Amino acid sequence: MDLTNILGALTGNDAIGTIAEKFNIDSSQVSSVITNALPSFLGAMQQNASTEGGAASLAKALGDHAGEAGDIINNLKGADLTDGSKILSHIFGGNLSSIISGISQKSGVASNGVSNILAAIAPSILALLGKGQQGLGKNMALAGMLGAILGGTSSNSNSNSGGLGSILGGLGSIFGKK
Repeated sequence: MDLTNILGALTGNDAIGTIAEKFNIDSSQVSSVITNALPSFLGAMQQNASTEGGAASLAKALGDHAGEAGDIINNLKGADLTDGSKILSHIFGGNLSSIISGISQKSGVASNGVSNILAAIAPSILALLGKGQQGLGKNMALAGMLGAILGGTSSNSNSNSGGLGSILGGLGSIFGKK
């Protein structure tokens, strides 16, 4: 799975603009929500995939959404927020409200806005990862794939050293956030 594809699909101007318009939130704030959410999102998925049951559940979800990876912009325009909310609940479990609150504080977007943005992008993240997983075959476990995307972090999903954290930190400067 190529990290550039995930970031480009979710933080490209068309995607950011689509989400900003959908929820009437400034583009720079949408970008901030996404860049602050991705490490937690992928880290929680990696943690879930570390158990046999969690890996099986995640593999099924990725497979179910893989066919949606072709047109992310249309997926975001017609995002099923109910499905996205269910995905978030499965991935974050009881930590969802604290994740949303933390992202809200970092991005300056109200919790309701953060929740809507995350629910809108969750199916697209699964679609992109599902498409990437199809190219890996059976040899690479989901937790390993997610660890590779995160830059080798395994227990600290909030790490900003290397991997996704460094790339997302660099994106912050592109979008005017530091």
